[in-house]
Amino acid sequence: MLLPLAKGISVLMPNAPNFYPYCICMYIEGEQRAVIDFGAGIKAFEEIDKKSVDIGILTHNHPDHTHCGVLFTDTRLYTGKEGEQSYSSEENYLKLRGFGLWKQFMGDKPLPVADDTLRIYKDIPGKPGFIKLDLAGTITDRQQFDLGRGIRFTAVHLPGHCIDHYGFYFEKEGILFAGDIDTTRGGPWYGDGCSNVGQFIKSVQLIKEIDPHIFASSHRRPLTEHIGQSLDTYLGVMMDREQQIYDLLREPHTIEQMAEYQLAFKKRIFYMEDFWERLYVHHHLQHLMELGAVVEIQSGIFRQA
Repeated sequence: MLLPLAKGISVLMPNAPNFYPYCICMYIEGEQRAVIDFGAGIKAFEEIDKKSVDIGILTHNHPDHTHCGVLFTDTRLYTGKEGEQSYSSEENYLKLRGFGLWKQFMGDKPLPVADDTLRIYKDIPGKPGFIKLDLAGTITDRQQFDLGRGIRFTAVHLPGHCIDHYGFYFEKEGILFAGDIDTTRGGPWYGDGCSNVGQFIKSVQLIKEIDPHIFASSHRRPLTEHIGQSLDTYLGVMMDREQQIYDLLREPHTIEQMAEYQLAFKKRIFYMEDFWERLYVHHHLQHLMELGAVVEIQSGIFRQA
């Protein structure tokens, strides 16, 4: 379903009760037509003429944002320069996703085979995991796009969720599309190898400084009210978790010991959540050590400074 936000600017809502493993995308109609992200599903993209889309932009390389990119064979695709190689190299993709840390955090536990979560959705093409896409080029922070008919927007680098994460600001209309900085109830997701707590905090602060009138994102309907409050509540979920980790470190702990408290993923309903729990703890420890609040007293053992 296309949901107009302003003249020529719409979000494309997935035909699904839950937004994951889909994502909300943007459809922009200037003299050139553009799509931002490709995770709405085959049915949703039937609402637009795919062959008429000149430019496609990916906020970042996660499968729920890329899986329908293979349908846009006549579209020039662009993504942040930080993630460029992850679209052509599975090795680079897996590195960004954090699998280079698997043995360190999971020991001899075998690397999981991707389950069939995405396969049950018939309007999601391809398989879970690495999706090869041919890029026409890359984008950088503050790069401007002019699609004609008065429609202009600016790329805004918003790392933290992952290093290659971008948002897009339509200044004249006051619309910001913030990708996976989505103010959902579960709070920020930062389970990639390239995720970063400090960068996430700065990205949320930057959005508040931009102060958009309409805040659109990948997994929640657009907001027009209480945007700053929603961002504070969202970020607070991550910071509450960091406080719990800091409190635990009155006594020495390893990452594995702290992960047992299940501060992030309590139900363990997805096959990767054990690993992500450890990555979350790792990222919080890195942030706390940068602040001088925590020290590594022995290899792999941490406590309050």
